[in-house]
Amino acid sequence: MMTESLHSESGVDRQNIMRLRINRIALVQELRTEHIINHLLQTGVLSEFDRERIDRGTTPADKARRLVDIVTTKTHVPDWYNIFRQSILSPEGANAETKKRYRSLVEFLDNTVIHRPVSQSSKFSGSSTASMKLPHYEPLPEISDQQKGRTRAEGHNYTKKRMEEELMMEKGARDNAPERDDKGVVSRDKPPTTMTLVKGFFQQWVATPDNFRSLLQIPEDQFRALETSQDKFDKAQLEQERLVFEKIRKLEMVAVLARRKQLPEGFELCMCEAVHDVLFDTKNHHMYFKYLRMLERSDVDLLLDIVQSFGSVLEGMDVTRVGSDTTQSAIKLGFALMDFLGKYGYFQQAEGIMTILLAVLNLSHNVDSWITKYKGFVKLMHFRNMNYDFRKVQNAYGLVTEMEWQISMMSFGQDILDKTPFYVEMSTLMLEYGSATSAFGWAQKAIKSMNQESPADVVNALCAGVMAYCARWNIKRAETLAIQAVQQARHHFGTSHPLYVKALLHFSHFSSKFKQDRQALEIAKYTLRTAQKTYGCEMIDVALAHRAVCAALMVIQDFEDLAYYHHATEALRIARAQLPDQYHGMMAMFLHTSASALQWKARHSSKEAQELTLKQAEIEAKQALLIASSTYGEISLRTAQMCQLLGEIYPKMDQFQQAEEMLKRSVLYMKLCQPENSFFLMLANATLGTFYKVMDKPREAVHFLQQVVNAPDCGVYLKWVHVCFDTLIATLQSLNRNKESDQCQIHLSKWLRDNPKYDTTVTLQQLQEEPPTIEKFKDEFNVWEKKGKAIMSMLKKAKD
Repeated sequence: MMTESLHSESGVDRQNIMRLRINRIALVQELRTEHIINHLLQTGVLSEFDRERIDRGTTPADKARRLVDIVTTKTHVPDWYNIFRQSILSPEGANAETKKRYRSLVEFLDNTVIHRPVSQSSKFSGSSTASMKLPHYEPLPEISDQQKGRTRAEGHNYTKKRMEEELMMEKGARDNAPERDDKGVVSRDKPPTTMTLVKGFFQQWVATPDNFRSLLQIPEDQFRALETSQDKFDKAQLEQERLVFEKIRKLEMVAVLARRKQLPEGFELCMCEAVHDVLFDTKNHHMYFKYLRMLERSDVDLLLDIVQSFGSVLEGMDVTRVGSDTTQSAIKLGFALMDFLGKYGYFQQAEGIMTILLAVLNLSHNVDSWITKYKGFVKLMHFRNMNYDFRKVQNAYGLVTEMEWQISMMSFGQDILDKTPFYVEMSTLMLEYGSATSAFGWAQKAIKSMNQESPADVVNALCAGVMAYCARWNIKRAETLAIQAVQQARHHFGTSHPLYVKALLHFSHFSSKFKQDRQALEIAKYTLRTAQKTYGCEMIDVALAHRAVCAALMVIQDFEDLAYYHHATEALRIARAQLPDQYHGMMAMFLHTSASALQWKARHSSKEAQELTLKQAEIEAKQALLIASSTYGEISLRTAQMCQLLGEIYPKMDQFQQAEEMLKRSVLYMKLCQPENSFFLMLANATLGTFYKVMDKPREAVHFLQQVVNAPDCGVYLKWVHVCFDTLIATLQSLNRNKESDQCQIHLSKWLRDNPKYDTTVTLQQLQEEPPTIEKFKDEFNVWEKKGKAIMSMLKKAKD
């Protein structure tokens, strides 16, 4: 059964949104956010993330403006408008005069009459394609050479004169835009230079607002770096960046016209060609992010405008005709919008689009609709995994399996589903919950099912495999997958794509865990440069790249300057700016890295600075522990790892009792949530055993160190395991347990023989080599499985 609630924006919601927009100036001038925000938080209309966005306002009016704009996006909250209205009637901490003015505000809202607009979808959904055609328009007059000459400069950059004329800001446009009944439409014969061509089902010239000034600016530093580069991928990126800039400027203009209600009658924002040009440019979605950031800094959120427009279109559309071209186009647009929102980090809005689409898809019961729903539910799993909302991932998993069962009931059902993305999401979920064996199984399925026709799925499957094989400490196979992921991503997407950045991040994760050499550091630095070049703005991948550089510096103990600390603080700063709130599940990893860096910083600081530095490390580690326990549960792998971190910090603060308590808790949690052969448990035992050795508790140290040396081998030499052998031997000798010490020495010799050093070096040049085909790679990677099947087949034939 479906447990997800379906919601789409109703006509009443749109009328209430319009009511707020019409009275926006009065609301912004009169409202004080501190009087109503607590009520909106308690009732669930606003989140803590919303509160932070509102608090970024520089003046009371700016804060009120942000609040009103955010409230209009909360149509998924039941009775959102009445809650907002009631909060104004019952302000917190307001005096009698303020309450009187607030009551007048509510009267203005109640007395605002809203006429239902004619939507583009309702106007055209029942029309044939031929009926949508308008008379052919004559071409525009030639643009003079003088006008053409203004558009180019060296390297196709805009000149300062052009920048002054065209790259401007829209200050106060949303507050002061006048209502216009004529829509600004003028004759098509000879349009003046201040005209904008709006394209949708048909096209029409409308007057460009006189006071419009663009908020977008060319990222000159990024463009200059790409122009001077000799790399072929950088040249290709520069060409795409120029096209992207033109597309986003067109979208900005159309969005301004939509906000000012100056679009021609029958047009909806989401159905305009400018929106489609952006959303269906799937390979370059990431290039638009920096421009969206520019607009957000001026309190303009284009994506939310498009989301609201899409909901309005689907509500007015005759969705009962699911198979019609109009409905199918709307569904295709919805999936493109959902993908864009997910990549940008707007997971809640992406889920809202999925809910709207489900309301349409549920009206059809043919296999095509079922497959579309199946893909949508897998995307839902992906969004929730990315948002660290793992409890809801399990709900989405139920929806996927239900849909898969329905499709499989058909005779050909199992042959028409691409399950690779589903396997990837299941591997990710299981690994986050600490189930390395289960994650390993799902990752193997993903690798076996990937094919050359879906290169994005290939890269995602290989990355999932890297994480799963690392968790099982299958080092050689993890390295093979990590190299292959980077090579495949570069081959299919170039060096300026988020999937290439993702593959590099996964390789850096592997190399920091197991290679720990200078080449790993160089590749981590290259990953950071690539992420910054790819996005051109601060995104969560840039934070992860800073974290990768920090980890690479710490594992090789490069502490000569404070570069490791700089990268840790940068990663944490960017993560705090990008994630929805400070208690988001993903924050735990950044806090863990920052606290670890602070430990090393304290060790290399003066005595006066040590105490404050370690105190800050403790604060961040405790916050990481709180987030991990709330995200994953008290008894979980991530919680145990945070306890272990605190156990490493406390001895440096001379708080040995607290350190012992935390390290023992870490081992206990590991035993409760991990199998006996878990390498995570092995590492926790090693940490606690070493602590007891330092604290001169040799008997306790022997107990935990023995569990490390008796654990299963991983087939590769690990320095810290060798240290545990040496520590155990020395501790046994100090207890005069010489026989056991000799046995341990023999055990060490066998361990060194069975776990040789894996000294292969992976260079950046190797990562840039051309990869084999997917089929060839799968044959080579699963060679032992193939040999096993061949042997079993031979045995079966011999038996027969």
